[in-house]
Amino acid sequence: MNLKINVIHLPEMNLAAVMSLGIAHVESSYTILIDWAKEKNLFPHENIKMISVYHDSFKVTPPDKVRIHACMLLNKKMEKQEGEVFAETLEAGKFIIGNGEVTVDDFEKSWVSLFLWMKEHGYSVRKAFPFEIYHTNFKEYPEGKMMVDFCIPVN
Repeated sequence: MNLKINVIHLPEMNLAAVMSLGIAHVESSYTILIDWAKEKNLFPHENIKMISVYHDSFKVTPPDKVRIHACMLLNKKMEKQEGEVFAETLEAGKFIIGNGEVTVDDFEKSWVSLFLWMKEHGYSVRKAFPFEIYHTNFKEYPEGKMMVDFCIPVN
């Protein structure tokens, strides 16, 4: 696991989201989201981006209580909530992004190394939620790996 690290400005992102309480429920939240997207003919599509937004830190919140939003990047903002699917907006701003090919087992190490890099380079966390952007699906990618951007909002 070697992350390529950059500090860049990202634009505002409009998302469709489903809340998951606890890491064990994230996959079922994505299933709800994908079923909704299929009904809207939004999925599957080339270059679709799935995103996990972390509303709690694993450092202070037990894994079964962490709030994670399973999300899909949209071209425009959702007008209203539809069942369990609601609109979420990630504000534009500066982010440290660690991009790399990882396995599910590499996620914690990736986050830890990215936060260490942030501190070593004098950045501080901005009041916004960190997130992951998935460029591939580990279930379909060789050796259970996937391309992921780990994103930390910074000042």
